[in-house]
Amino acid sequence: MIRLKAIPLIIAATVAIVAATAGAVRAGDAGKSVLIEDPLTPPEEAWSFCDLFDFGQVYESEKGFIKSFTFIGRYQGQYISQDEDIGDTSNSYNRWQHRRARFGAEIEMAGNLTFEAENNMADNEGIFAGRVQNNWQNFFLRWEPEDDLSLTVGKDKQGFTIEDETSSKRILTVERSPIVQETAGARPWGTVVRTDLAGFDTRIGAWITGGDDSWGSWPQFDSNLSLSLNTAYEMFEGTDLRFDYVYNDNKGGTERVQGDADRSFASAYQHGISVGTLSDWGNLGLVTNVIVAKNRAAAGRLPDKSDTWGAVVMPSYYITDKLQAVFRYAYMKRGREQRTQRFDVRATVSNYHTFLGGLTYYICEDKLKVMAGYEYAIGDVFEEPRDIDSGTWMFAVRTYF
Repeated sequence: MIRLKAIPLIIAATVAIVAATAGAVRAGDAGKSVLIEDPLTPPEEAWSFCDLFDFGQVYESEKGFIKSFTFIGRYQGQYISQDEDIGDTSNSYNRWQHRRARFGAEIEMAGNLTFEAENNMADNEGIFAGRVQNNWQNFFLRWEPEDDLSLTVGKDKQGFTIEDETSSKRILTVERSPIVQETAGARPWGTVVRTDLAGFDTRIGAWITGGDDSWGSWPQFDSNLSLSLNTAYEMFEGTDLRFDYVYNDNKGGTERVQGDADRSFASAYQHGISVGTLSDWGNLGLVTNVIVAKNRAAAGRLPDKSDTWGAVVMPSYYITDKLQAVFRYAYMKRGREQRTQRFDVRATVSNYHTFLGGLTYYICEDKLKVMAGYEYAIGDVFEEPRDIDSGTWMFAVRTYF
């Protein structure tokens, strides 16, 4: 029996930052006080606390091969408090997670070249989990001779679905929806061409699906092949239509997608199709997505050649310039629940519905913000007569430079 729960009122912490400015007064003739201003010299902006997050660029020059050198990084921590009933079994989970800690560099060079390398330093619940360098998050060289033409070679995101394409620095919820986490891959090694095709912003990629478990998670060329297509088109002002397709060679859903490699960087499904819209109407935003995935290799209770589909509807609204509210409904036909659940055995679910409400307070825009949300989930254990009924509180702090 599914026990409906009332979703509690979600409260976000708010932080106020005050900056003081001062004027200069100088003495004039006969004891008069005169304010001296030079109209040709622009006034200096007062220092702000948020300026602390702009320290990354350590070198910039218009001459020479190296144009700029910038350190980049982020820290994202979150507290998860969850209660879940699966049939007659009750679970609870309460823990702080070091969700992401990354550090790297971006180098801009002559000839419209950019190199980026970003290192993962956190593994969910522990920073420096046995070694400082877990693996490369990004490691690529990009050539952009024109605004609408680029070539990228290295480790980068495929960007399957709108939520997956959106950086973790800017996603509106603490975690992405279950159907996205089930069907989107990690960051494989490959080559991507981006161009404009008759008004469609299009990326075409060829990838290697697996890598090793040593320092860096470098590509293993005995892994399988993946192909991707991403395209977006502005249907009308404020709304883009987006289409994503990913093919992964997993022998029709009968073997691991990484082949003989140590680990996979790609989705477990052979085919993935995503169609969605991304709208920005001033204070109001809306994301919609329909996702279909075919031929998954066996995992957990899921058999070979398993299929799934799902949908995401996510409106958001700026209550003030700094406070944003979001609601998300997501559905997944079947799959493995990834987050926020972190029990020893991940649930394999079917007919899975999640309802999330949340708030984000932007202290220094996306460079420093606090987030809060509550997600209610109901569904079934895959191929078992047991219901899933869970509620999860999420509180997070996110920063980057």
